[in-house]
Amino acid sequence: MVEESVGSPAEGRAPTSEILASIKEAEAKVRNMTKEAAAQKDKIIADAKREAIGVLEKSAKETDAMLSQLVRESDSKIEQERKRIFGEAEVKAGKVRNQANSKIGEAKELLVKDVMRSLDAET
Repeated sequence: MVEESVGSPAEGRAPTSEILASIKEAEAKVRNMTKEAAAQKDKIIADAKREAIGVLEKSAKETDAMLSQLVRESDSKIEQERKRIFGEAEVKAGKVRNQANSKIGEAKELLVKDVMRSLDAET
């Protein structure tokens, strides 16, 4: 096989087989770099997904904690309001009870007077 060369050897040009070998070597390097870049990309994506999951989990825990706190605060406010309402109702019931008791005395007196009038009318 006769080796062809690009240009004459006097011009310092490499033979074609050396050029082909260096092209193949460059292609192999490019393939390796492409594989490494793809692997690095996959690793970066996996790391980002793990980090995103971690952030979501942390956010979910923080949200649950905040919701629990809000529920506790709401329950406390509801209980305070319930006590206030029942307290007011107890005061009103006491007033109504006192009014009713005072009216019972008046009603007894009127009833006694009516009975007495009825007895007087019969005699």
